[in-house]
Amino acid sequence: MLSLHTLGLLAMGTFIVLALLGWLVFRVAQRGWMTHGYLGIPAVILIVLVLFILFQGIGSGVTLAVIGEHYENHPIAVLAINGLAEITVLLLGAIVISKAFRQNLFAVFRMEGFYETPALAYILAVPIMLLAQFGGSALSVLVEHAWKMFPSIYPALEQYESAGDESMKGLVTAHGSIDFMLIFIFVAVVPALAEEALFRGFTQTNIERSGHRHTRPFVALGITSVLFGMMHASVFKFPGLFGLGLTLGWLTYRTNNLFTGALAHITNNGFIVAALYLSPEQVSANAAGSLVSTDDLSGTDALILLVPVIIGMTLFIFLFNRVTAPLQARGNAERELQARLAQENSSWTELPMNDYPQDHYE
Repeated sequence: MLSLHTLGLLAMGTFIVLALLGWLVFRVAQRGWMTHGYLGIPAVILIVLVLFILFQGIGSGVTLAVIGEHYENHPIAVLAINGLAEITVLLLGAIVISKAFRQNLFAVFRMEGFYETPALAYILAVPIMLLAQFGGSALSVLVEHAWKMFPSIYPALEQYESAGDESMKGLVTAHGSIDFMLIFIFVAVVPALAEEALFRGFTQTNIERSGHRHTRPFVALGITSVLFGMMHASVFKFPGLFGLGLTLGWLTYRTNNLFTGALAHITNNGFIVAALYLSPEQVSANAAGSLVSTDDLSGTDALILLVPVIIGMTLFIFLFNRVTAPLQARGNAERELQARLAQENSSWTELPMNDYPQDHYE
């Protein structure tokens, strides 16, 4: 039975989401959907939120219809349904929407740098992602300790997060080699491909390339990472998930290759799946629940852990940047935008004076 605090938080969250959707619809209607052939920030956020709500609804609805309420007895089936929903709604949905707006799928889903990306970039992405995971865990611990300063809210949040984490841990704990392979596919591989296509592909690319005069990669990184963290619906672990999103986005941006981030994402998710299989008693429910743990560290331990993580991340990112510095595909976004601007300006100058909009020459 949910407590009044929990019900209140759910009601507040529902109100905030509906208010945000309403505001986004207003902004899209006011500013239009596209700039230079790419979707603007309000349009992208609106589409991502709608796809996420649709994904949750379809996944939960099909699970309830096929398996019933006692889904914990059929973990592989639940994960398979969730994986199919991710592929259908998040991956194919993003592709269909891009196609509907007549976008270049090769550019939107960041395939331009695939042939340029050196093998060393893929190798370096693995330790970078693991360090980001440890750093995210430390940040999430500090945030959870901060929430404990609000005793009227913290118990309800803790109850909500613990219930979800325990449920997920039961789903992703393998009890044999076949279970492990299937769970690895549905928890590590499928989400990596679907979520990377939606976030580091569709979302990040559209925001980056919809700038008015120049591309805006850092704005795209920030907004995409916020949406990525929100999708996992965890208050305590949001900072860690935001950090993971930034890391995935940076890896993808530097190579303009979606598979660089996808490999890192598989590494992150697969690490927890393997740990649960090899030593389930050593992995907390929080770690299994969102792939960022907050149970096993004190505030002091978290601060201490951040020191080697920051040093290691600095070193590996420096190496990654050096390896990817010669890649030409990273500049394709800016080159495309400047070409579009030049084409638009050329079309303006070819018009007779009477055909120009009034605000163009006043």
